[in-house]
This record gives sequence, C-alpha cells and structure tokens, in this order.
Amino acid sequence: MTQTSEPDTNDALTAKLERTPLARVEAIAAQYFCIAGRASVLSSERDETFLIQAAHGQRAILKIANTAERADVLTFQTDALRHLERKPLALPLPKPIPAYNGNFLLKLGFGSDQRFVRMLTFLDGVQLYKAPRSVPQIQALGRSLAQLGHALADFRPEPLLQNLLWDIRNAAALRPLTSHVGEERRSLVVSALDGFERLASSGFSGLPRQVIHNDFNPHNILVAADDPAEITGVIDFGDLVEAPLINDLAVALSYQAGGDEGMEAIVAMLQAYHAVRPLSADELSALPCLLRTRLAMTVLIPEWRASLYPENRDYILRNHPAALAGLIRLADHSDEALAAFFRQTIGDLA
Repeated sequence: MTQTSEPDTNDALTAKLERTPLARVEAIAAQYFCIAGRASVLSSERDETFLIQAAHGQRAILKIANTAERADVLTFQTDALRHLERKPLALPLPKPIPAYNGNFLLKLGFGSDQRFVRMLTFLDGVQLYKAPRSVPQIQALGRSLAQLGHALADFRPEPLLQNLLWDIRNAAALRPLTSHVGEERRSLVVSALDGFERLASSGFSGLPRQVIHNDFNPHNILVAADDPAEITGVIDFGDLVEAPLINDLAVALSYQAGGDEGMEAIVAMLQAYHAVRPLSADELSALPCLLRTRLAMTVLIPEWRASLYPENRDYILRNHPAALAGLIRLADHSDEALAAFFRQTIGDLA
C-alpha cells in the first residue's frame, strides 16, 4: 500500500482530547456504575483514564473515549475481554463492568460532544518498566503472551474495518511521516519500511491470523511487587486487532531489543513463547522484518505525535529511546541472518 499524504487526523490517535473535571468523573462512576469514590488521573495515550477509589476499598478504572473513537471498535475490545473472562486463563486481565442498565458502553454528553464511557476492573501490580528485569521474568512474559494468543484463537467476531496506525500491516502507509523523524535516524526507519514492503509483497498474508493484543509493552504489563518475575496482569486492549499472530510476538520482542540484555532477552522470550505455542518456519522467517518494522514504528509514530501534542511529549515518547536503541542494535544483522539465528535458538520446528 502506498500513501502520499499524512494519515487522516480525524482518528483516535490525533483527535484533540478535552479534559473532564474530576467531579464529573466521580459523578459518572456513581450515577451510571454505582461505584462512589474519589477519581484520580492515570496516564493514557488517546483517551481519558481514571482510577476510582471507593471508600470501602474497591478500585475500578473509568475510561472516557475521545470524540473520534468508534462504538464498534470499543465493542470489539469489550467483547474480546468478555471472551477471555470465560477462559481458564491464569493470567489476570481486566473485566468489563456493566453500567446500571446492563450495557458495557455508554454514550454521554460532554459539552457539545458525545463521548463513550466504560468501566473496567482494577488490576494490582507494578508496571513492568518500573521493576527490575531478570531472565525468569522475560520467560514468564513469553509464556504469558503465548497463553493469551491461545485464549484469543477462537474469538472470531464479525470483520472490523479499522485503520489502526499501530497495526504493523499498515507500516507502509506511515512513509509520509518519516519527515518528522530526526535526520540522524531517518535512514534506519526508511530502511525498515523498505524491508516491510518487500515482505508484504512476497506472501506475508499467508501467515496464521487471529485477534491479537498488539501492545505487549512494559507499560501494559503488571508484575508482583515482591516477585517481579510473576506477571499479575495485562492491561490496555486498545490496540486489539485481527492480524498475523506472529505480529504479537514481534511487538513484544521489540520492547526487549533495546534493553541492556538485548539479544539475550529476545532469545529468552522467543524460547519461552515457542515452548507454549510452536512457531512455524514461515513465521520465523518473517519475524526479523516484523520486529525491525515495529521498532521503526515506535520511533516514527511518537516523533510525529510529539510534534502534534508537545504538552504530552514525555508520555508519547516513553518507549522511543529503547526502540531507537533496538533499531540500531539490529542494523548490523540482515533479516536472513537473524531468522537463521532464531531457528538455531529454538531448535526443531513444529
């Protein structure tokens, strides 16, 4: 897919986010979800997210979508979480909380706008990026991602048409945004996009597909405070998409590539994932390119968005340094060499 202009700015990542007073948030939680408590703001990329702390100790998450969010996309995410709720999955996940009328998605007025509101259960734990790293932890991440993929494998909703910027399949359409990337790293990003276009033209569509989490990053993974190798939750299903399953692993590995452990972390996660959900030869062949592409996207998209919203620059660029480090680390290795290394690492293929 070739695109000669920048993406439409009327979408959930670029729509201007209006701030809702905490008093209004607390009133919504009490009136519509019957949870009375104090509201506090949580960091979020494209919606407003609040922690509701009730007097009796209950905690919940209230989300107010921006005006560009679509009802069918939010329903898709809610249905996926309800599907996962019925699975014998040891991995804790947020659960949708119905409003007083039984609906999981409400449309309320905010000034002259109508915005969607929903509530989720709260998961306790420390965000992974704040916790010390270890090989057992990385292995637990690989197993958890594979288990999540298994649990989503039979979630087959009606086809949903959405043009999600963070979907690796749409990487080629991001080429116009490369003008926002600093000159000293632009060639790395452009080279990754070139590689993706070659992969996409050579049979990428034949890889196994299903609904995937698509955002298995250290801000969306919770670990136990007293045991950072214990995964206590996965949050933020806002990038959920139907795509090749291998994309989910590429996303997760991209957040390991730039860390101090580098390739060792990639190997540990790859082996743990493969032990639960064996990878095919075709998936392993595509993985290096997909990994490089996701790293390039995590450099490109935030630099573009930070130029649009400088007031939220720090949060938008939170994963940028590690992504750039990972992209630089992989630059000396061809996709073919990396694929051969991955095959050697995991041994016999299914």
